[in-house]
Amino acid sequence: MEKLTYEKPTINKIDFAMASKYGSPITTQKIRTEIDGVSVNELTEKFGSPIFVFSQKKMEELYTNLYSAFSSRYPDVQFGWSYKTNYLNEICKVFHDLGSCAEVVSEFEYQKARALGIEGKDIIFNGPYKPYEDLKIAVQEGAKIHVDNLFELDDLEKLLLSWI
Repeated sequence: MEKLTYEKPTINKIDFAMASKYGSPITTQKIRTEIDGVSVNELTEKFGSPIFVFSQKKMEELYTNLYSAFSSRYPDVQFGWSYKTNYLNEICKVFHDLGSCAEVVSEFEYQKARALGIEGKDIIFNGPYKPYEDLKIAVQEGAKIHVDNLFELDDLEKLLLSWI
């Protein structure tokens, strides 16, 4: 067996350009200096960096436009805010104030929606894992349940038969 010869590693500099959402480099980078009239510098001085900022104005604008597009074609449309997307209380409240019900995927999210004042009838209980006790609460409170598998259907049948 022939002995391999040592080859010194080389390090090559790679110029990195920020990619756009389409994968191509951004040639002119726009740096945001304000959000809804509030200076980014002021925000980072006050709260530090990194900081995540949500624009309630933009969220309401986008929601209203989307709701308008759907409701003009489907008058009975109902939007549901997905708690798994963002379950920060104030974010959820913005969407609920606009008319969204709560779409939850766990007992944690279900209880969070209830704590925010959302009635069971205004909750969509989704997700692949719903323990029996969680289903029991959802049924008792009139939540809409998205059945994901036969095990859940069996649990729901047992629940309903226990009340007959």
